[in-house]
Amino acid sequence: MNARPAGSSPGVRLRAAREARGLSIEEVADRLRLNAALVLAMEQDRLALLGAPVFARGHLRNYAALVGAPEEEVMAACDPADVPEPTFLPALDRRPLPPGRARWIWPAAAAAIVTAVAAAVWWMTRN
Repeated sequence: MNARPAGSSPGVRLRAAREARGLSIEEVADRLRLNAALVLAMEQDRLALLGAPVFARGHLRNYAALVGAPEEEVMAACDPADVPEPTFLPALDRRPLPPGRARWIWPAAAAAIVTAVAAAVWWMTRN
């Protein structure tokens, strides 16, 4: 994080506004529909835990609106360098299906089931 005066960080501003309203972290989390750990992360300026920068800014803005903190001041105190861009997880390890045969497994199974049901219905109606 960048060095900044303690009173100017978004977390300090949000915490002060929350305490002035007499709200607990759990109450804020409940009203914002967030995990209490994320609310605490915002108050501790651990913005990287909030996800992509767009989500972090949205959470900060919603928190500020909830507790009556000046949204523009909170957002201005938020340094974009504090919120890293997300890293993308590698795709799930999936083995490719063998060519040719794999495409026909499900249609063949469905055709076999339909044939079996049709034969059972025909046999029952004959007897």
